[in-house]
Amino acid sequence: MSITALYVLCRWVHFASALQIFGLVLFVGWIAPPALRHSLEKHTRVLLGTSLVFCAVSSWLMVTLQAGQMGDGWQDAFSPETWLAVMQTTFGEAWWLQLIFSSLLLVTPLFSPKIRRFLFIFFAASLLMTLARTGHASVEQGISGIAHRLNNGIHLLSAGFWFGGLLPFWLCIRQLSGTVKAFAMQAVIRYSRWGHLAVVLVIVTGIGNAAWILGRWPLALDSIYQRGLWLKILLVAVMIGIALYNRYCVVRSMGQNRQRALTLLASNAVFEWILGLLALLAVSFFATQPPI
Repeated sequence: MSITALYVLCRWVHFASALQIFGLVLFVGWIAPPALRHSLEKHTRVLLGTSLVFCAVSSWLMVTLQAGQMGDGWQDAFSPETWLAVMQTTFGEAWWLQLIFSSLLLVTPLFSPKIRRFLFIFFAASLLMTLARTGHASVEQGISGIAHRLNNGIHLLSAGFWFGGLLPFWLCIRQLSGTVKAFAMQAVIRYSRWGHLAVVLVIVTGIGNAAWILGRWPLALDSIYQRGLWLKILLVAVMIGIALYNRYCVVRSMGQNRQRALTLLASNAVFEWILGLLALLAVSFFATQPPI
């Protein structure tokens, strides 16, 4: 596998794990009622642990692969001198914070539950906000550049809430027939309500990002960047369609066949999550292309 292809794959893993961490810890530490948090932490321990490791490892691998791309391939990918050169670029200045926050997230489980939940949310949010300083958003300077990076940060936080909250949402749906169904229902309702705002923010800030980067409608289908952008738009549109179908069709059918509705909600949540992974893969590829 070439360095470029591995860089795209690593970028996908890093973004997906960072978004998953934020959505998961926000769901457990804020969306879920206090009586449900310990149970959710127990059931999502493997998911969180895996995401933390993937995020930390991929953050360091990105530096290695960036060094290889800047230099002469694999021989420079493991050169300390090239690493130092990478960390002095615009990418490196922003990526220092990725290394710091992904490492801090790894040690956060050592704290007591109350402190741990707060630190998880704070570090995960900081990770996404600093991630907004990378890529095409790092090119612009001045007020416009600051506004672009702020817009990109809101885009990532909103996407993290939506995408990262889908698996704990699925878990709560499965618990609607158990002993904690009242608390699980509270979590499901809260995530659904706040999810409306998150989806709107994803759409608005996504349009803003495209406007800042391209400065026009993405109608040049001979451009790899714009074709990838349209693929992302299509996948996100399907996710939105599923979310609306869940909220305004499936939920309303619970009175007729509750078990069927719950099964459909759960399977649709997993399908949405898979589509989210595919959308992130598309972004990881086209974001490495010239924005023309």
